[in-house]
Amino acid sequence: MLFPDFNNNNIVSLSNSLLKHYGIEPFHPTLGVLDKALARGKKNIIFMILDGLGENILKTHLNEQSFLRQHHIDTISSVFPPTTAAATTSFHSGLYPIEHGWLGWMPYFKDINRVVEIFLNRDYYTGEKLGQPKLADLLPYKTIYKYITKHNPAVKYHQVFPDFVPNGAKSFAEMCAQISDIVAKDDSPKLISAYWTDPDSTMHDYGVSSSEARGVLSDIDKHLQKLSQNLEDTLLIISADHGQVDVEYISLNDYPELDDCLQLPPSLEGRCVSFFIRDDKKEFFSQRFQELFGEYFILLSKQNFLQSGLLGKGANHAMVDDFIGDFVAIGIKNKCISYQQLSGIKHTPLIGNHAGLTAEEMNVPLILFEAD
Repeated sequence: MLFPDFNNNNIVSLSNSLLKHYGIEPFHPTLGVLDKALARGKKNIIFMILDGLGENILKTHLNEQSFLRQHHIDTISSVFPPTTAAATTSFHSGLYPIEHGWLGWMPYFKDINRVVEIFLNRDYYTGEKLGQPKLADLLPYKTIYKYITKHNPAVKYHQVFPDFVPNGAKSFAEMCAQISDIVAKDDSPKLISAYWTDPDSTMHDYGVSSSEARGVLSDIDKHLQKLSQNLEDTLLIISADHGQVDVEYISLNDYPELDDCLQLPPSLEGRCVSFFIRDDKKEFFSQRFQELFGEYFILLSKQNFLQSGLLGKGANHAMVDDFIGDFVAIGIKNKCISYQQLSGIKHTPLIGNHAGLTAEEMNVPLILFEAD
């Protein structure tokens, strides 16, 4: 097990270093090694998130001569749960999950009695697309980029994302080309936020150790090397939201005695599972779950989970209490919980997954490249 490192050495610290660099009072302590690099005063800052690029994945698939490993500066911690919804929001907001409320891929929204994939605004179990307003609108936050540009009007901010946003890049090569063009466009100081879905997406489909993951990461490395040669007076910051592990699935549908305890379908994540349990079954559920799966999961009551501090520091977001059920099961080995409603859609199991408390999921790299 590896708990988040709250001693100024995590992805929230990284974002707060950016705030500090641009003259804004940070919300949380900053990342010392990044502060030193930022202090050298490069005109342009590129902050790139490579989804799923855990420390172990970097070292498994790339040799020491690769671009990413040559410029690997430090190992830092993700937040808990180490998953895209929670961690990328922490990157973009400079806040911990306890503060911004984005706790997982599919939280339960009690007002509509649904478990919702908040990025996709659809019911996780039925696949039904939901209407307006989007459920994500209940979890608004102000990005660090808005703070920075308001305080520094001379700085031009650009977002470079995949093609799920308008004018997004269709490939990593295209994303790097867009970044290169933005930097070269004029002499104004620029702040660029970039995000790419791999290697996370490929590892979900093929696994952490797969040749497909190695190929994708080698391609990313190649294009970053090319990008670095086109940069001037620029600091390129690269990190990841979380890592991954290859998982095996435990279907709660195969355990009728536990299924009978559920008041609602499981929510949040498969390796950080929020359980809402019938009042008359709580004691039985806790005992039986731990008998069956205690080797693979820590099971915490709602009170103990919230008191653990795993979600970080700061004031509780108003939605946190709604999202956390009677118990939370946290993966500590290679198992993942799955569940299917009888009338619902069947989800294809992901080979690689995340949101648990292993070092592989929690440790991410800090990579810095400085172009003169």
